Amino acid sequence: MVSKKQSDIEQERRVAKAREHIEKRIRREFAVTPDEAVMSQVFQAAALCVRDEVMDVWADERARSSTSGNKCLIYLCAEYLIGRAFSNNLVNLGLYEVYAAALAEMGYDLGAVEEQEADAGLGNGGLGRLAACFLDSLSTLELPAMGYGIRYEYGFFRQEIQDGKQVEVPDTWSLAGDVWEAERADRVFEVKYGGYIDEQWSEDGKLTVNYVGAQSVMAEAYDMPIVGYGSKLPATLRLWRARAPQRFDLDRFNRGDYAQATADRELAESISKVLYPEDSHERGQELRLRQFYFLVSATMQSIVDAHKRHYGDLHTLPDKVAIQINDTHPALAIPELIRILIDEEGFDWEEAVDIVQRTFNYTNHTIMPEALEKWPVSLMQRLLPRSFRIIETIDARFRDRIWQQYPGDTDRVNRMAIIHGGQVRMANLCALASNRVNGVSQLHGQILRTSLFRDFYTAYPDRFLGITNGVTQRRWLGVANPGLRKLVDDTIGEGFMSDWRKIAELEPYAQDAAFRKAFGEVKARNKESFAAWMKASRGVDLNPNTIIDAQAKRLHEYKRQLMKALHILSLYDRIIDGELEDLPPITFVFAAKAAPGYRRAKDIIQLINSISSLIASDERTRDRIPVVFLENYDVTAAQHLVAAADISEQISMAGMEASGTGCMKFMLIGALTLGTMDGANVEIAEQVGPENIFIFGATVDEIARVNAERSYSPRATVEANPRLARVLRHLVDGSLPTSDGRRFEDLYYALSPDGGMGDQYFVLYDFASYDERFFDVIDAYKDRDRWLASAIVNTAKAGFFSSDRAIEDYDAQVWHLNH
Repeated sequence: MVSKKQSDIEQERRVAKAREHIEKRIRREFAVTPDEAVMSQVFQAAALCVRDEVMDVWADERARSSTSGNKCLIYLCAEYLIGRAFSNNLVNLGLYEVYAAALAEMGYDLGAVEEQEADAGLGNGGLGRLAACFLDSLSTLELPAMGYGIRYEYGFFRQEIQDGKQVEVPDTWSLAGDVWEAERADRVFEVKYGGYIDEQWSEDGKLTVNYVGAQSVMAEAYDMPIVGYGSKLPATLRLWRARAPQRFDLDRFNRGDYAQATADRELAESISKVLYPEDSHERGQELRLRQFYFLVSATMQSIVDAHKRHYGDLHTLPDKVAIQINDTHPALAIPELIRILIDEEGFDWEEAVDIVQRTFNYTNHTIMPEALEKWPVSLMQRLLPRSFRIIETIDARFRDRIWQQYPGDTDRVNRMAIIHGGQVRMANLCALASNRVNGVSQLHGQILRTSLFRDFYTAYPDRFLGITNGVTQRRWLGVANPGLRKLVDDTIGEGFMSDWRKIAELEPYAQDAAFRKAFGEVKARNKESFAAWMKASRGVDLNPNTIIDAQAKRLHEYKRQLMKALHILSLYDRIIDGELEDLPPITFVFAAKAAPGYRRAKDIIQLINSISSLIASDERTRDRIPVVFLENYDVTAAQHLVAAADISEQISMAGMEASGTGCMKFMLIGALTLGTMDGANVEIAEQVGPENIFIFGATVDEIARVNAERSYSPRATVEANPRLARVLRHLVDGSLPTSDGRRFEDLYYALSPDGGMGDQYFVLYDFASYDERFFDVIDAYKDRDRWLASAIVNTAKAGFFSSDRAIEDYDAQVWHLNH
């Protein structure tokens, strides 16, 4: 056994070596001495040293795995919310303490150095963060995988709050360059748009397809290693950047046509400028379709090219590659692979479709209609004529099959058709052409079978399943909460970073008074750290000696940030009336971005900030129930907030949240869930037991029954609850301060307290139930031993919600990479 002295000597050697490498890199990269270097240069040098550690392993293992014959996963997603890579790579390489010590010797705090790295603006919400967690887990489990996406120059947007309103400004994350990416000049593919298709059949029945008048855009590859914990097989994230075939038209320029000399370049490069461009207008819709086709065309060409180089015969593609489509954004990959196989490789229709069917799988991440793309036929015909022709053929043949199976059932044919009502329905295409189709929680999987894809499930019952999402413990415990990670490792031994089952050994310590005390002390330090970070990064004062009640997620009406805001108004009213004297101080933290064109979501953000101002203006409430809006919520902000939160608000309308992963992150660090029986909340409740979670509200079945009966009256609900009626009056009586004097009539009438079929997301319906359970949460918090014991149980049971477990389930049930 290595003695402590020997281990100390080895650690000192590693620290000295790391410091030497950083200092050399500072000199060689910036031509300054370490004493002269500024913080950004120190970060760049340290990150490049870590990059060197990764690149050697990455290059060797990519070469080996490409010729090993092992099946590889291709993960297709429109976004990857990867966060800062520096600290995550240090944790996964086992170098965090080494670099912290080396930088400390140089006079730098590792946390301050980490702040120099921009959050990569490649994602928006849960879909992108899940993709990042999955790549981390695939590498940790050493499963061959490549993620494919777009290298967005400006990401989604950077959120600023001005006069209480959301304002979108460009996210310039990429301007300083990304130390982790490697440009692949040898991986460039041509993507074609528009024009028309000339089909020629030879005498022996072979099809030749020519593009006439098409516009070409070049897709350039940028590769990034995703390092797993202790892994020798980093996953690869390949991002495509768009450029014009000819960057500059010198002839036009010399003729004085200066604008047109660069016009083609600007049009081409707009494809990879912004994630999810506003699509409430026709030009925005066209740009989104260009983006999604750009992603899948470049990716399918890359996959076919690699397979031919390594294996030759494309008939073996399903044996060597599993392609996972995430949501319907990349659904055009299906007709694109058919196009390549038929038009470029000489396959017949039946062969091409068979290969596609055995290669693709589809994960549905939401039942919201706006996320299930339906492209206008006219747009797709004009922009992607060959893709539309292939989809048209798929649709015609499928309609014939349905009609033969269900003769005379026109409604069923129309429901299942790919093209109907002048629209191309991408979710139906995925459900038809994929080998497996899954939801992202068990409840969501059931909803797919019984509602969204009921007809497809009837026709293909073995195709559908549910696989519950997960989050990586490396990011959300190892990086976000090093204090809790150390306490866990010191208590049950190391291992949870690579074995999701290990954390369950913590459960008996919920009854250990000394451990509960230590657990609570970690939380208290995290709150202090969060308060300091909020002050430094957002200029916001926050009292860490309060309960921190957090609702952090994309702003959408079904997620019901509005319900939480209205409830805070109810607390305000009661405090003003002299009630709730025993209510402990609570800081309510909201963190959310609204889509630029989603007017009502942006109104809810303004409402939240208006409520914050109202509460801050009154000495009776400002220190008791302050409201904080965490501007520009990203992965780094999430790491700070998640570690500090006491209460996790997961209050979506039941049946609307497919899974949710925020609930899992908060659970992992011991926040207690206040939520509905929706998405993954259902399985969290199963894991922790009813005494360690606070469930309220209508269930999926109750909502379905009430809607079917049309028995819910928002007006009657309000009339029966005077407190609720008073809260709603705030929306229209001018009591809420706004910079422009506006009131919130639209939100008021959306809830329709005066009648009609308003309150689509059952905000008022569930309000009383929420109010009751909120005070149950507060009562539980006052009993510190009970609260900490429940928090520890939540952490101990969080192993099931590791993305490692989710990836194991996908591999066993869908991909079969290890078989």
